[in-house]
Amino acid sequence: MALSEPVRAVRRLGSAAQIGAIVMAEPAIDASLDNHGQPDDRAIALDILLRDLARLQCLEPDLDGVIGEVEHYIDLPYRDLSRRAA
Repeated sequence: MALSEPVRAVRRLGSAAQIGAIVMAEPAIDASLDNHGQPDDRAIALDILLRDLARLQCLEPDLDGVIGEVEHYIDLPYRDLSRRAA
C-alpha cells in the first residue's frame, strides 16, 4: 500500500535527520486536511494519517522521534474536532 503524501514527507524529512523536520512536515499535514472540509471527513483523514505513520514506524523505526512529534501535532486537530462535536 502507498503511503499518503504527508507521511512520505515525514519519511523524507526524518531520514535526512533535519533539525525542525516537524515544522516542515506541518504544512503537508495541513494541506492534506484542507482537502477535507466536513468534520467526519477530517476525522477519517486523521485516522488514515495515523495509520500510515504507524506503518512507517514499523518500516523505519529510526524515525520514532519525528513520528512522535507528528503524532503530537495531529492530536491538535483531533481535539478541535472533539470540541466541535460536543
